[in-house]
Amino acid sequence: MQKREARVAISENASLKSGCNWVPCALVNMSDHGFLIKCREAFQIGEVLEFSCELYQSKTLNCKIEIRHISAAGLGTKIVEINEYGARLRTLYLEEQYSNNLSGRR
Repeated sequence: MQKREARVAISENASLKSGCNWVPCALVNMSDHGFLIKCREAFQIGEVLEFSCELYQSKTLNCKIEIRHISAAGLGTKIVEINEYGARLRTLYLEEQYSNNLSGRR
């Protein structure tokens, strides 16, 4: 059985590009390989979208994601394309959030 990767609960505003339009969404949690996103727009499983989220002031994570599952919790996605800058930014953000979560549990 495959081990599930750790997901970090967060709350960030983000955007998804559907066709020519960017639509607002909320980033609910993230892992090394994907996100859980809340969005009012309807998407289909298998759809590949552009994703954008300002994780730090003037530091935006841009990547392409694929919708893997849809539930009441939101859209479960997998990162299918990310550049080196985005990968480093995501890793830094995840490490910082994970550290903050651990220090908050004392």
